[in-house]
Amino acid sequence: MINFKMLIKQINAFFSDIFLQTKSIFSKSQMPELNDKTKIPLSQLVLPMLVENIIRTSIMSVDQLMLYAYSEKAVAAVGVINQLAFFIQLIYMMVAIGSSIHISQNLGAGRKSEAGLIGAGSFVLMGIFSFFLSVIMVFSAGNILQLFTLEPEVYNYASTFMIIYCGGSVFLGLNIASAAILRAYGFSKDPMIINGIAFIFTIAGNSLCLFGWFGFPVFGVAGVAVVTVTSQLLALILMMGKINKHSEINIPFRKMLKVPANIYYKILSVGIPTAGENLMYNISQIVITGMIAKLGTSSLAAYSLVITLSRYIFISGVSIGSGTQIKVGYYVGKELLDDAHRKVYKYFAFGFTISAFMVILINLFKAPILSLFTKNSEIISIASSVLLIGMILEPGRNFNTIIIPGLKGSGDVRFPVVIGAISMWAIGVTGAWLFGIHFGMGLFGIWIALTIDEWTRGLIMLARWRSGAWRTKGLIKN
Repeated sequence: MINFKMLIKQINAFFSDIFLQTKSIFSKSQMPELNDKTKIPLSQLVLPMLVENIIRTSIMSVDQLMLYAYSEKAVAAVGVINQLAFFIQLIYMMVAIGSSIHISQNLGAGRKSEAGLIGAGSFVLMGIFSFFLSVIMVFSAGNILQLFTLEPEVYNYASTFMIIYCGGSVFLGLNIASAAILRAYGFSKDPMIINGIAFIFTIAGNSLCLFGWFGFPVFGVAGVAVVTVTSQLLALILMMGKINKHSEINIPFRKMLKVPANIYYKILSVGIPTAGENLMYNISQIVITGMIAKLGTSSLAAYSLVITLSRYIFISGVSIGSGTQIKVGYYVGKELLDDAHRKVYKYFAFGFTISAFMVILINLFKAPILSLFTKNSEIISIASSVLLIGMILEPGRNFNTIIIPGLKGSGDVRFPVVIGAISMWAIGVTGAWLFGIHFGMGLFGIWIALTIDEWTRGLIMLARWRSGAWRTKGLIKN
């Protein structure tokens, strides 16, 4: 039985800690470096990542709005490139997540030299992947874009943006690697601040290039691409400065070419399955989006609205999950398995409670919220019914956004991939077609299928965590 009095007390303590961490974000003082990483409060990891995730979500919205004011065809072109950019980032995250999990477990075990080697190895791997991928994408831009049916003007915009963006994506890759290292060491406040600076730089640069403020030449889409690449370079420089500033982070940069081959194997053995799961999920969502498109413009517009609102609901669960992955790594590295087992339930309870509160709040005020985006009564009606199903879906999503990262943080990375692939396609995609298309229930039916998928996967993951099978999956041996 759940002790609700204790749970409420823990949630109250958690939010009190969040308040203190919020104050620290805006203060100049730096959190003290701890030798025992298990003592780092979850909120110190999660709150900066939550703010950073909100910033990243806002960047997408701001870029889209600014391009709309410039040219709708430019929006279409950049939309195509964003699909390709997402897959590029998945490859980069493969290295970042693999290194992050290994670093956190080694830090938990007090093996700082090994953690430093993992960090150095991640830079080498990221440099190799990003360089070759950038070259391939630049020289294949024409062939890739021919796969899409684009108007000549849209094609030209897309080609220009793709060549510049992909050509400079090496900075994005190294930036992602640097941020993963800082978070793994417990300094998640640094990437948040740096990405906030990059966000401001992006808005200012886009304004100059698109609208010619202060007499600046209008460079259009090419200028936006250059600004995007430059902002990543700026962020990388600032990230490297932070890594060098923290004495606790000891990356042997001078010995990067002498990193043992087994370090690369360790990173990829964790990173590849993790990236595979993310890739599988997003491909399934693309297939489901294709089904929604067949339902008509109103359903597609309602889907876009619901996804936009849902991001602000599950973003808290995603952030708590990222912190959970790091914390479990610390506990497993220090062989405090019982503490890890107990803490994940606590973290899940926080995420579940926050998501439930947010989705109920949005449903209470969904009429005025939806009317801000559209006056179309059909779109509002469809979106309202889907948001109602979201009251069941969104809290259940926390099983997967929090417990799965806990499993991965322990080193149990393959089980979530296998179960996820089966459930996403057998229940999510198949159910979406069955309820939404075959039975004619539309977007409402598709959301029912997604809800069943999230809860089925989630309960299996909960059973996996309860079984303790993850206890034998540690990546290091003391």
